[in-house]
Amino acid sequence: VRLLALLPTLFLSQLGLGLAMGRIVGGYTPSPNSIKYIVSLQSSKGQHFCGGSLVHKSWVLTAAHCNIGCMMVVAGDYTLGAYEGTEQYSKPLSLNPHPQYNRSTNNADIMLIQLSAPIELNRYVSLAPLPKQNAGLLAGRVCQVSGWGSTSHSRGLTPLTLRTVKLPIVSTSKCNSSNSFSGNITTNMICAGSSTGGKDACKGDSGGPLVCDGRVYGLVSWGNVCGDSRFPGVYTAVSRFRRWIDQTIYNPYSQCLKSAGLFSRED
Repeated sequence: VRLLALLPTLFLSQLGLGLAMGRIVGGYTPSPNSIKYIVSLQSSKGQHFCGGSLVHKSWVLTAAHCNIGCMMVVAGDYTLGAYEGTEQYSKPLSLNPHPQYNRSTNNADIMLIQLSAPIELNRYVSLAPLPKQNAGLLAGRVCQVSGWGSTSHSRGLTPLTLRTVKLPIVSTSKCNSSNSFSGNITTNMICAGSSTGGKDACKGDSGGPLVCDGRVYGLVSWGNVCGDSRFPGVYTAVSRFRRWIDQTIYNPYSQCLKSAGLFSRED
């Protein structure tokens, strides 16, 4: 059974020995730096373990189960382990998992990382657009998930290029059926996966973005066997947490900005 939410624990326990981690299954390599908002979360030894999305110059959105403490955030990367001159690095100033995150059920699997130094926006790095609060997705809508899902070897990080795959949204009722996740999908989750299998996010892609209509609607969270048509990938529903995201980033200034017409939580 694959539970992406267990990844950081496994990652830490085996880091010294090198841990083989899965990748995007059935995907393709996008054009260099075409997905400008995706970031790599890396250990102090430079090993990629989760993805994330830059939503503000000083804030990254990822999954709460990616909270391993000490880490480095890398923006503008394309091929891990190969210097390309487009990378920017920043350490976390604070890690802010959602207060309702439940490690057992994976509910509210979302976290904001405040960066110690802001990321510069340029031709290689941009911000990820987010959906409005409680915006929904119809079953069948084709979305895109991206990630590295790298492999570590004792000699260092093998260069791995960002990959992406297109997946249709699966209805919650189907995902919650007895021959799938049997009622474990909450209203804070989205399912996406191919009806024929063979396409999926996998270990190492955790926290990465599921993008629909140009907006990050989901974060890679958990699932079962990678690429199994009976068990779609499960993603945190970002739209359920849009207000929390804005309040976390902009407080204590959000009310002032909103009253001045300079900031809208629903943009």
